[in-house]
Amino acid sequence: MQTPPFLRGDLEGVHWLVSVWLRNLEEVEETVQKWAGGLTSEGFWWVPAPQANPIGGLVRHIGGSSYRLLLRGTGQEIPEALRIRPAEEMAPSGRAPEEVLAEFAQNFKQVREGLQALRDEDLMRTVQVGPHQVKAVYVLDHIAAHAQHHAGQVITTRKLWEAKNR
Repeated sequence: MQTPPFLRGDLEGVHWLVSVWLRNLEEVEETVQKWAGGLTSEGFWWVPAPQANPIGGLVRHIGGSSYRLLLRGTGQEIPEALRIRPAEEMAPSGRAPEEVLAEFAQNFKQVREGLQALRDEDLMRTVQVGPHQVKAVYVLDHIAAHAQHHAGQVITTRKLWEAKNR
C-alpha cells in the first residue's frame, strides 16, 4: 500500500507550509486519477441530480480554480481567457475525458511550480481578491482546501455512477 501524501513529509528545498499544500494537492491529483479516470464520456459528464455537477465539470473546476487562486495569491491578474464562472466551468461540455484530464494536469503542474517558488515574504504580502485585501497565505491555503472539497464530490459522483450502472 502506498503511503498517503500527508505522511510523505516535507519536499526538499520548499517552504515547509508550501510542502503541506503540495502534499494536499498530491492527494487531490491521485483522487482525480483514480475516480475520474477510465470513465466513458457518458459517465464523465453524467449529472446525478438537479443542482449536482458531473465529474468532468468538477475536474475542470478543480484545475481551473486552483490555477486562478494561485494567480490571485501571487498578486497576478487573471487573464480574460481564464475568467469563467464556476457554473459554466462545471456544466457538461461533452469534451473527451482525456482532454479534460490533460487540462487538469497542466493546470496542476502550473500550480505546483508556482507554489514551489514561494518564500516567506511572498506568503505575507497583501493581495487583492475582488473587493478584499488579504495576506496571500490565506488565498494560497484555500487552493488545497477548495480542491479537496471538490475531489470528494468526484468520489461520490463516481460511486453513484457505478451504483446506477450495476
